[in-house]
Amino acid sequence: LQKILEEYLKWAGENTENIKQISDRLDRVQQKAKMHFQRMGLVRFNPFEDTGGDQSFALALLDENGTGIVISSLHGRDVTRMYGKPVKEGVEAGYEFSEEEKEAVKKAMKK
Repeated sequence: LQKILEEYLKWAGENTENIKQISDRLDRVQQKAKMHFQRMGLVRFNPFEDTGGDQSFALALLDENGTGIVISSLHGRDVTRMYGKPVKEGVEAGYEFSEEEKEAVKKAMKK
């Protein structure tokens, strides 16, 4: 009986250590996951009268805290231009947003 109890205590101690290691790993993964893109907002629009359809867009890609980037594409007959602007905690960070970019960030923050 004593030998069985000793083996059980050894096994329980090993499991306790394994659970602690798994818990520590999970904590690290959860902290890193906060920095991944988790919120997205897309707005399609037509910025020019001489082109048809909503070929232009503003796409907000944000992490859990609302920090990330807005990518905008303005499509015209002869050229398509793309822009990237930083977002910090759900607001513009250094560059003024267009109305469409603001709407894309707003959509992303709602999710």
